[in-house]
Amino acid sequence: MTAATSDYGTEAFGKDSAEDHQAPTPAEPSRQPRRVEVRDVFREVAAVWSAGVVDAISWHRCIIFWVKSEAIRSRTLQCAMLNGVIFLGSIVLFNWAIGPTLELTRHFMPEEEAWAADFIGAALSALYQVLWIYPIYCISFVLNTVMYQEVADHALALKKSKPTKSSPPLERLINEAFRVLLNTVYIIGMNLLYYIPVAGSLLYFLHSCWLASIYCFEYRWVHLRWTSNERLDYFEKHWLYFAGFGFPVSVVSFLCPRFIDAGMFAVLFPMCILTAIAAEPRALRLAPGVFRRLPVFAVVQGSSCLLLRLFEGRLGGAAGNGDSKPSSRRDSGAATAASAGASAAAAVPASLG
Repeated sequence: MTAATSDYGTEAFGKDSAEDHQAPTPAEPSRQPRRVEVRDVFREVAAVWSAGVVDAISWHRCIIFWVKSEAIRSRTLQCAMLNGVIFLGSIVLFNWAIGPTLELTRHFMPEEEAWAADFIGAALSALYQVLWIYPIYCISFVLNTVMYQEVADHALALKKSKPTKSSPPLERLINEAFRVLLNTVYIIGMNLLYYIPVAGSLLYFLHSCWLASIYCFEYRWVHLRWTSNERLDYFEKHWLYFAGFGFPVSVVSFLCPRFIDAGMFAVLFPMCILTAIAAEPRALRLAPGVFRRLPVFAVVQGSSCLLLRLFEGRLGGAAGNGDSKPSSRRDSGAATAASAGASAAAAVPASLG
């Protein structure tokens, strides 16, 4: 019994030792991780950024929306008429017709009366802007907001995109208020970057590209009922793609004079919404971990949370000084608001510390 066991153990040991010394067959793949070369990383960076640019200008993807939805066709046409014909047409009419005509009449006037022509031209320009351009700009801003929302709603319905989760109305309201605060702080910070020496204009343009992408994709994210932190987390993981997606419309805006840039953006924005709904953002996979997620909103979210805490402290102090005791129903509502506010402001992504 003992001998048999000893022989079996020796035989098994010898078999295992022989297998250990066998060379791996050619069919077995090597399990060592493939080394990522620098050129592969640069190639991926160029591919991801280019994918964003290509998706932004892929207007052929909008054809399916125009064909299937009469509402999208009509709203896009109305947006083009309002912003392209009325708003931009008014600016072009004054800058290239009325203005040059006034300048031409000045040359036919005596030298001593030239000041009168200059005064009339300046006064007419100011009145034209105050009484016509600015009112049209404000009216078009309101109408554009409605038309953009309708275009996005019908496009999302055609894509059969359904919300991933349901959230209470109060939580959605607080998330949207926090989103508005984030965008406001972001725009203020973006304009401050412009005054940085040397690199200020480049940083301003880069943040303008990101802001344009945020505007385009927010309709999709709001429809999916993502929280503000979920949107920021997704954006920071696809930061390079969104820099490319916002690049074309930002270039057009930068090349156009004041007011004309706003009109061009308003004309192109319905197309950007449709391409954003049809797009599939890409993230970096081969780049070092520090570049796969860029904390674009670290300062913005930190500043916004600080403002919310200051406001909460003032609100809490004012509530503590009240004489009347709130009812249990109001206590429940305050607890719900505090819980939703915590999810919107205090649940900071890990990269933001």
